Amino acid sequence: MSTQISAKSVGWEHYQTLGEHYDKERPGYPIRVVHEIAWRALSLPHSSRRVVDVGCGTGIFTRMLADALDRSFEVRGLEPSPKMIERGIEATKTLRPIRFVQSPAETLPFSDRTIGVITAAGAAQLFNRLLFYAEAHRVLVDNGLLAILQNKRRHESGFFQSFELFLEKFVPGYRTGTYADARGAHSPANFEAELASDDRFSNVMVQRYDWPRTFTIESFEAFALSTIQLKMAITAHGNDITMKELRSILSEHCDAAGSINVTYSTELTTAVRTVQ
Repeated sequence: MSTQISAKSVGWEHYQTLGEHYDKERPGYPIRVVHEIAWRALSLPHSSRRVVDVGCGTGIFTRMLADALDRSFEVRGLEPSPKMIERGIEATKTLRPIRFVQSPAETLPFSDRTIGVITAAGAAQLFNRLLFYAEAHRVLVDNGLLAILQNKRRHESGFFQSFELFLEKFVPGYRTGTYADARGAHSPANFEAELASDDRFSNVMVQRYDWPRTFTIESFEAFALSTIQLKMAITAHGNDITMKELRSILSEHCDAAGSINVTYSTELTTAVRTVQ
């Protein structure tokens, strides 16, 4: 298993200052992915129907999953950033009850074999995954489900291709296919290979779901400002230079109506706790 995943988890601290734009323009997840996880969760016995979304941020995916599950499930969102939890609680007032808990992914606050499903949506790249996988194995019930989701930009052409080149130019250490990681740097994150090499988990599977999204120039700027990468770019090059370059790319790719059409691919990696 790669030593890149054993570093101290510090990357999440960037999100303390990203809450202003986080909820509004984050891309979310296709409902097909949510239903896939919910369907697999329904196979669990009622005594094991506890679901934990780790690194939940403001609860974007937590709420989607909670809405797809029936009332027999208890849903919790774990997040190390208190500011993200505050926004999550505010956004969840009118929905079914979700308990938010301030906790890192590396020390899950649950007893052994008490959780049926653990999810991590757009967050596991920031974990110390050596510790996270050990904790997931400890708290999951036998045959409990671990589900890791990652939104990936389809960058073969069009706007996302230009955006990737922009990130490579402006973000120190960034290369296409890498993610902000636990060290505050960038590295690949191959969850499938990591879990396949871990005999505590079995039935490792990857599913991919492509889906379109339309941004305006303003909404993409707001989304970009919610990312670690743009924060790093601004720190390295200054706000004016960074935003001027980004706006130039946006103007180049928008259509006559001011819209920018892109494609995301959501990658769902799942594994089950091996019965031992």
